[in-house]
Amino acid sequence: MSLLDRFRLSLAARLLPALLLVLPALPARAAGPLTDETAAAMGSFLQICARVLTGGDSAAAAREAGFTAVPAARAAPLLHGATGQVMVARGGSVQGIVLILTSRPLACSMRLQRMDVETAEALFVRLAEGVARPGLTVTRAFDGTVPAPGAGVARQITYRLSTGVAGRPDFAMAFTGDADPAAGTQGVLTFGTTAPRR
Repeated sequence: MSLLDRFRLSLAARLLPALLLVLPALPARAAGPLTDETAAAMGSFLQICARVLTGGDSAAAAREAGFTAVPAARAAPLLHGATGQVMVARGGSVQGIVLILTSRPLACSMRLQRMDVETAEALFVRLAEGVARPGLTVTRAFDGTVPAPGAGVARQITYRLSTGVAGRPDFAMAFTGDADPAAGTQGVLTFGTTAPRR
C-alpha cells in the first residue's frame, strides 16, 4: 500500500464520519426548487468525492447518481492535460451538472450551471468547518474573489485539510460561486490534493 493510499485511509477514518454527522444536520431552507436541488447536488458531490479519500471508484458512484461519461474529445479541454474523465447529468432547476474526476492530479470537481449561491456557500462553510477533528486540522486557506469567464469575478472559499504529518499531502476543499444569472457556470465544488481550477 502506497503512502498516499495509507494517507487516504487515515484521513477517511476521520473525515467520513464527520460528513455523515454534519450533512443531515444542515438546516432545511425550502425556498424553492433551485435551493433544494442545490443542496441535493452538494450531497451527490460529497458521496461521489468521498471515494477520493477511500480509494474507491468515484466514477461508479457517479454513474449510480445518474452521470454519464462524455467522449474523450469533449472531455480534453476540461481536463487541462490531467488524467481522468468528464461526466454530465441533467438536473431540473440547476440545469447542467459537469463532474470532472482526475487521478493525476487526484481531484473531484462538480460544476453546476445554476446554483443557489447563498445557500450553497452556507452549507459548504458549515460542512468544511465541521470536519475538524483531533489529528485533522481544517484551515480556511483562501476567502476572496477570483476571475470568472466574461471579465467578472466569483467568490471562492478554500479550506485545507491536513494531518500535519510530514510527507503526507494536504487535501483542499473549495467552493466557487458566481451569483450572476448570466454566468455560464454559477457554482464549482472541488475536493482533492490540488487547489481548484475554475
